[in-house]
Amino acid sequence: MTIAPLEGPQGPTPPAPTPTLAIVIVNFNSWPDCELLVEAMAAALSRSDGRCELILVDNASDDPPPPGLRGRPGIRVLLRPDNAGFAAGVNTAWRESAARWLLLLNPDTLAEPDLPAKIVARIDAYEARPGGPPGIVGFALSNEDGTRQHSVGSFPTLFGCLREACTPRSRRKYWSLDRTRPGPVPWVTGACLLVQGSVLEQLGGMDDDFFLYHEEVALCRSASDRGWSVEFDEAITLKHLHPLQSRGVSPVLRVVTRHSKLLYFFKFRPRWEALVLARVIDCEARLRQAACRWLGRSAEANAWMAVGWIARTLDADRGLRGVDVRRFAERTVRGRSPGIRSRTPRGGRDSRRIGPIRLDDRPRSR
Repeated sequence: MTIAPLEGPQGPTPPAPTPTLAIVIVNFNSWPDCELLVEAMAAALSRSDGRCELILVDNASDDPPPPGLRGRPGIRVLLRPDNAGFAAGVNTAWRESAARWLLLLNPDTLAEPDLPAKIVARIDAYEARPGGPPGIVGFALSNEDGTRQHSVGSFPTLFGCLREACTPRSRRKYWSLDRTRPGPVPWVTGACLLVQGSVLEQLGGMDDDFFLYHEEVALCRSASDRGWSVEFDEAITLKHLHPLQSRGVSPVLRVVTRHSKLLYFFKFRPRWEALVLARVIDCEARLRQAACRWLGRSAEANAWMAVGWIARTLDADRGLRGVDVRRFAERTVRGRSPGIRSRTPRGGRDSRRIGPIRLDDRPRSR
């Protein structure tokens, strides 16, 4: 992997201490949110004596990084050549860091200045346990008004997905707040997720077959299947401003979320469940496409056409994956025919193998 430095001195630098924690932020067109989040923790990162670093991965945003994010102690910015999704962005940071733990933060979270120190203190407490630390930890989230936000759920099942049709959108994936207690849980949201580097090492990183959504569910499921524990810890709470369940879903995002849900079933559920869910989604897509055509909503109709095509063609070992899902969704919503093949053959060279561009000069790799 070749990484080109864009700025900073070119001379040799002394070896940096191995950090305990790497805070990872994956950005796409959210520079104002990223600036606020980074600025909140910048002073603490500069005083962490190398125990904590922040890596901001940009998935080919339309605009370049703001100058204020460059050249700051404890902060690195990596530019990916393409928007290959959240998991691909996380994997880019993981491969560039030697930290024992990674904290994944959404750009639209709000951090207190002492968050890095608090996370490191929690890591010290986990590692001091006689039985060893958990593999993955999810911290508590709140809405902008301070009310609690759902962040823990059960692994998806066919019955659960069918029941979601009668469940308010804000709670479809998640446990009720009364049920959410500190301790072992099935999965935690990726908006604020702490994961051991050893877990990612064993799994080969997050599964970037998922472009967006359900990748954290897949991560927790894969980690659990290999004996790692997943826990919810309410000792730390962050505000999360724009969770998916509280905002509108664009036509492109509609395609992506349906693909991710169905892909999860083909990877982790019995085949018959995946096939039944695919048939249900296909029927839903046909009905919604017809309704949107009748109402003159062409972009939404095209999105549902794409969802139906995915439901009919996706399987455990074939169909679109990762960045090709986004490209397919964007083309189809604009009116292109959905009957296309993935331009990236499985196992071939793609954007996940292209090195990011650093905005600093520190040579560090996994």
